[in-house]
Amino acid sequence: MSPLPSVDLITPCRNRVEYLRDSLPSWLACPQLRRIIVVDFNSSTPVIDDLGDLSGERVTVVRVEDEPLWRQGRAQNIGLGLAKADLVLKTDADVATMDIQPYLERMADDPGIFFKGFSKLGTSSGLCLAPRRKMKAAGGYHDHMSGWGGDDVDFYRRLKKRKLKPLVFQPESFCEQGQKMAGKNSEAPRVDTDLIADHQELARQPFFSGFRNTLLARIQRQNKRLALRWRYTPATARPNLVRAELRASSRWRLQLSRHSIELANILAVAHFQTSESVWSLMNSEGFGTLLEQHQLPRCRKRQERQALLASLPQRRRALRDLAQELGVDLQPG
Repeated sequence: MSPLPSVDLITPCRNRVEYLRDSLPSWLACPQLRRIIVVDFNSSTPVIDDLGDLSGERVTVVRVEDEPLWRQGRAQNIGLGLAKADLVLKTDADVATMDIQPYLERMADDPGIFFKGFSKLGTSSGLCLAPRRKMKAAGGYHDHMSGWGGDDVDFYRRLKKRKLKPLVFQPESFCEQGQKMAGKNSEAPRVDTDLIADHQELARQPFFSGFRNTLLARIQRQNKRLALRWRYTPATARPNLVRAELRASSRWRLQLSRHSIELANILAVAHFQTSESVWSLMNSEGFGTLLEQHQLPRCRKRQERQALLASLPQRRRALRDLAQELGVDLQPG
């Protein structure tokens, strides 16, 4: 049998540290995990203050601030940026690890596979064990989705494009503590918009975020070039704490994503309650026409990027016209 690959675990967390405290002992008891990276995504109270004696030498807490929305993919990418092992196990904070040895043995013998969870077969859909280099080459998780739903499906699709075959975890390997998707981080705003009015009630319906996020994945495809870049600074007085800040060189990526997010918001608000499914909407002829009119073109050169950034005010006016055409209420201005 081939030598076992090394594994780092990453998990995002926002406020619900009680689930993290319940799961963390099982991760620490897993000898195959080289490092446990907890991404504290703008929690009201820093997560590291609540971990106490659980913040051992294998645990690193990455503190991120100035992130009012819950963006799970962005949080996971911040953790991925610190990972150095051969494989990365991504898990939710409410999932305890029981046994990962069989999966490591399988991946040691077959580097062309990855493992994922599947809720219909009894494992959390947020679970993923994949080669770190392939995860980063795929661009990581989508940086700009908010709320819950759609991020895992999009990421697995891009891993498969990297010639990785998906296999499913067995239910007995993990233990989910039963946090309902609709209730996870329910206190966090789910739609980031300064264009649409009266959206929060609709956005809190259980499947709205997934509908909108799936649209966003099609409108702005995540890739390595568009992935946000982060600066990591170790805290001098606390060896387990690292602070992450967005690099200034990524500001243009946020500016371009703003347009794509608003387009996804408009289409989701207009069609969520009337479409048979998000897939039927995206397969329609009208959706393709809308993308031709409003989707941002690729920009590989600096001059192309600057021209695209300069066109954003005009493109925003076109989005306002589209929203009015679809009957979506807008904020003044």
